[in-house]
Amino acid sequence: MEYFSGFKWAVPIAFSEAVSLCRFEEGDILYDTAKAYDNDWKKASEQIEQSLQVQYPARASGGATEESGGVFRSNWNSEVRIELYKNLKKLGTGLLSTTQGRLYTALWKGEISVLNNDTDEPPIPLTLQRVTRMLNGVSNRAKEISIGYPVFVMARDLSNQVSREKYSKVLLKLKPHLAEDPTLLSPERAGLTDWAVVAPTIEIVFFPMKGITSEELRELIKQAVYISAKGAKKEMFRISAHGALF
Repeated sequence: MEYFSGFKWAVPIAFSEAVSLCRFEEGDILYDTAKAYDNDWKKASEQIEQSLQVQYPARASGGATEESGGVFRSNWNSEVRIELYKNLKKLGTGLLSTTQGRLYTALWKGEISVLNNDTDEPPIPLTLQRVTRMLNGVSNRAKEISIGYPVFVMARDLSNQVSREKYSKVLLKLKPHLAEDPTLLSPERAGLTDWAVVAPTIEIVFFPMKGITSEELRELIKQAVYISAKGAKKEMFRISAHGALF
């Protein structure tokens, strides 16, 4: 089973939609360790210190999109009710009412105390659109990776299906011109100054090129990601909406 490496708790990739929309729903069960998913439950249960089960809100239909950052923000302060466990024994009586943002932060930082509504409200992490606009801050790392040709850099949100598909399209188009496989780095290692407040599902991807110019690279990226609006009289493609060129 695969997990999001940016979370302190074991959050499986299967929770991509819940993470992308910041909406955990009735029936979701999460553990503080990946060992909880060991095939031998008796052995696994001995490794679990903290766990929780969501009881509200009810499950809803819908999918995550590239623009899910707006939904993420609107869900951040919405209510979620959970049962909290320590060593698989329920803590307290009844349900703990908190917010989706507090739950997300507890899973991210591993700080259960943030679930308490009397504590300071946790800040909303920077999502994909915002991070994409910050990519000029990774120029030093891009220059280190370059072999004298341009480098394209994009942010990828591993919880977002559309973002993952965009990465695949860009990779397919650029692959014949790559100097080496793309370099995938955490926001911290990529050199973003605000890396600590970037959503834990986001990584920065560097595509080091060979044998092509910046203009040729821009055209390849356009071919990979741009669809002209029907009847458009002028091109609306902006490289900055998808990443940065160095």
